Amino acid sequence: MNWARAAVAHRNRPSSQRFAAATRTPQRRGSMVDSQQQQPTPPGWVLYLTSAVTGFGVMGAEMSAGRLMAPYYGTSTMIWSLLIGAVMISLALGHVLGGWLSRRADALKLFFGSLIVAAIILAALPWISRPLMQESLTWFRQGALGILAASAVGVLGLLTVPLVALGTSGPVLIHHAVHDREQTGVVAGRLYAAGTLGSLAGTYLAGVILVPLWGTTHTFWLCAALILANGVLGLVRGRMAPVAAVGALILAAALAAVTPARPVKPGEGVIYEAESVHNYIQVRERNGVRGLYLNDGYAVQTLYSTQGRLSLQGTWRYYARAPAWTATGSPSRVLLLGLGGGGAAVSYATLFPEAEVTGVELDAEVVEVGRRFMGLPESTRVVVQDARAFLARDESRYDVIIVDAFDFPYVPFQLATREFFEAVEAHLADGGVVVINVGRYQDDYRVVDAIAKTLKTLFARVEGVDVRQSNTVLMAARHPRAQDVGLDGLGLEQGDARRLRARPLKPWEPAEDALVLTDDRAPVEWMTDGIILSAILGQ
Repeated sequence: MNWARAAVAHRNRPSSQRFAAATRTPQRRGSMVDSQQQQPTPPGWVLYLTSAVTGFGVMGAEMSAGRLMAPYYGTSTMIWSLLIGAVMISLALGHVLGGWLSRRADALKLFFGSLIVAAIILAALPWISRPLMQESLTWFRQGALGILAASAVGVLGLLTVPLVALGTSGPVLIHHAVHDREQTGVVAGRLYAAGTLGSLAGTYLAGVILVPLWGTTHTFWLCAALILANGVLGLVRGRMAPVAAVGALILAAALAAVTPARPVKPGEGVIYEAESVHNYIQVRERNGVRGLYLNDGYAVQTLYSTQGRLSLQGTWRYYARAPAWTATGSPSRVLLLGLGGGGAAVSYATLFPEAEVTGVELDAEVVEVGRRFMGLPESTRVVVQDARAFLARDESRYDVIIVDAFDFPYVPFQLATREFFEAVEAHLADGGVVVINVGRYQDDYRVVDAIAKTLKTLFARVEGVDVRQSNTVLMAARHPRAQDVGLDGLGLEQGDARRLRARPLKPWEPAEDALVLTDDRAPVEWMTDGIILSAILGQ
């Protein structure tokens, strides 16, 4: 049988000949277009490189877009869900469009041309979107949450355009790379692998290295430069194609290098901003008081007076007052889970200088900013680590444990569960207290009640007090209130004790339908997303 002998002969050829046969210029029959009219197919390595570059571009753009939006909309699960959903929709549209495009005679010309257009849009995206997002914050502060949501959708819409172009790569590349039906699976598998490896590189390079090192804008520009060079490589024919592509890459990189990136989030009194692996960080100063803000900056993370006065506003007053709720008096050991810029550490170093203060912070850049701008004491022992990982290996017990890792609506679920508070309780000294700062939106106590009910499964006493319109401070202890030493038992100077006076805590009774949060079930994102949605809808 001739076909069998032909198949055996094909398999016996060297792999290089089989690869060339699988990717040679097409000689189709019954195609939508006449083979004489089709563009010459680029060499196989160009097609595989294109698959890798488009994969890099998709994930690099997605990771950069998450950081681009963080200073304005934050990093909640809802925001990342919207972003990932927009990327998936864009790719789906691109796949459909690519399937239709692949049968055109000028498919490759249109495809590589669209890469150049996509590169230009990606490069311009930070400049176009930031003024839009900044303006939406002005309306948000006036209560117009709908405009804030609409601007987020608008930014995602801008991102969709280049991603649709990148999404056409799969069908177009497979259509022009496969010319031997026996090799369809092999060639398609190689193209998918190249694209996946490119996506992997885009994910890790953008998220872990490029954004912290160069910033979001320059990361967008790098992705755009690679896509632009790839587009040129595909359009130019002959030996000059690599030269033209390298030239385009060098030109784009040079323009990016000499063009200074604009401030990410300009504003009055901004003296520092940076992007770390975990956060967008900003420091503002006004009338001798500095504030540390992370991501969207709706709430100040740390306050510091450059004139040497303690900043005891709001929650920081209750942090400093916490030893009054102990049964032991002045603390010997204090643990701060969520050190931030070190506001509580400054208070304890001033009011209780004999105490050994340990601060646990996930973001090393935040610690550096605390040292540089917020007066974080050198005496504070700093551990850069996740709070639960720290508790798992630490063996010390503490008189006061303060948990300040919630930046509503961003509640790390793993720091709100019964298992987490079991670990906290195991590190609490006899007569000690746990203090937790929980964010909320006006009179919506869903998250506060869930955490309070979870605490009640472990502690005999759970009390709380509302601080301003967006925070509730919860306190948990094993001893009864009658054993509290009070402010008079701390041995503070009269002036310091007077500054720590505040509204008293009251027993906190959570709603009956409040959930006990566990590692297996802690729908705090669901709760916060529901709160945000209710606010947007005006309910």
